[in-house]
Amino acid sequence: MKKKRGDRGVPSVPSRATCRYFLAPEGEFVAVFHPLAARWISEPLTPEGLRGIREALAPSLEIPLTPRGFVRAADRVHQGETDPIGYDAVWVRDAAWAWFALREDPRHLGDARRLLLALWDYYGSRAQIARFDDVLARPEHGKDRMRVPHIRFDGNSPSLEDVTFRGKPIDWNHKQNDAHGLFLIALALAAGEGALTARDLTAGRYAALIRFPAFFNAIRFERYEDAGAWEEIDRRNTSSIGLVTRALQLWKGLAVPEKGDGPAGPFVAALRKKLGTEKGAAGFGWREERLSALIARGLAAVRRQLELGGESPDYDPGDIRYRRADACLIALLFPSPLEGLTGEERRSVLQIVNTLKRPAGVIRYVNDSYQSGNAWIRRKEGEKPAAPVETADASGHAAFLDRFRGFIPHTEAQWFFDSLLVPARLEASFVTEDPLLKKRDLFLAAVHLKRALGQLTGNMRGEEPVAADGTAVPPLLPPESINTVILRGKALLLPSPVVPLNWARAALALALNRLEKALPEEGLS
Repeated sequence: MKKKRGDRGVPSVPSRATCRYFLAPEGEFVAVFHPLAARWISEPLTPEGLRGIREALAPSLEIPLTPRGFVRAADRVHQGETDPIGYDAVWVRDAAWAWFALREDPRHLGDARRLLLALWDYYGSRAQIARFDDVLARPEHGKDRMRVPHIRFDGNSPSLEDVTFRGKPIDWNHKQNDAHGLFLIALALAAGEGALTARDLTAGRYAALIRFPAFFNAIRFERYEDAGAWEEIDRRNTSSIGLVTRALQLWKGLAVPEKGDGPAGPFVAALRKKLGTEKGAAGFGWREERLSALIARGLAAVRRQLELGGESPDYDPGDIRYRRADACLIALLFPSPLEGLTGEERRSVLQIVNTLKRPAGVIRYVNDSYQSGNAWIRRKEGEKPAAPVETADASGHAAFLDRFRGFIPHTEAQWFFDSLLVPARLEASFVTEDPLLKKRDLFLAAVHLKRALGQLTGNMRGEEPVAADGTAVPPLLPPESINTVILRGKALLLPSPVVPLNWARAALALALNRLEKALPEEGLS
């Protein structure tokens, strides 16, 4: 239910802070919205304590599937209803992240499999195959954001069509190789674990899978400018290149015969049999030497960009595309670490992302205008007060700069990425022989988890939790981000009204599960 609006034409956001800062035993002050989270943050972490937290949060972290087997970006509205800001759509990226969480929960292995096959069927649809073939026939079409394979669609559509507005498909920048890479990583891991069978390799699914290497080669993915995970201005994103490279590494391991394929045996046998009869260009792309060449190109590009400083540093510093620190770089370490990076390069990623840490979360990048200060209550000319803010495309130069108008410095949205930094830190600890570094990584993973718990919706004043647009939100749910609201000169931190975001649910579930397994029984000493 929406809060009543104040007489000044803005929603009745709280006049006083709804979060408080608590000193965790690890020595860090954590912004906390819910009293139960405050208790967890104030106590030392142990595996037993983490099990208790997971049990308490189980209802909050449930990720429901749609009747078709997909996961919506957010469950702000009931199944089948339309979310006014568009978060009822299915994003391949977000759904793939949900798969990683479902896969680690024994109760939801069936849901994980159903979700992954549903995504694979989307890629195997006639419309998607036609987009692959269009780019393969005319690689220059890879520059057209609507001609490339799509990464967002209407999960309620019988034919899984694009999201529409007034009956017409929305012009959206689908140039997002990170989403393709993440899906392929999930699919490869499922195959390697024996979660896929030979029967799963239907004609449509196989048609999509076989085209991916040729597609990445046709667009020169290691130099390709895409919108990336933030769906903004096209740039050469290290994260996108890295995810595609990692996907190719995993699929090369499955496609190239080795002694003993373990649980993947029946599936890879069926795949290799089909590949062995291929005579076209798409099949040629699966040869060992071709996959190795693609991987080498991708890895070289990633290492070059990390050497230059981060996400899209291969531009003039005055170029709007130039960026070093970006939270997307976490993807090089998790959910499947890119092979070929040195220990120093892996740690440089963590050092870069650490510069984006803020009191209540992690910003995407410096001067990020999306959901920045007062974004949810800002009034545009001719609009009613606090009109719903649609998930508008900001991948064009003009649109990106237009969104930046009204940006209040130092009010970037503070996202849920502490949850992703927990397993990223743990991955770093697994590959180092230095006992001091191992201990430090474990310690920092615990700190990130507590910061993530602090974001759960609530109100430390004992009142109803309220979002940054003045609407009520349920308690103990992970929001997309923590936003800044400035009224009458006073700045307050409030959760984004995008509650619960399923990517955030998945990330927190993964963080809790991974840290529980990594902590010694006595906890941190």
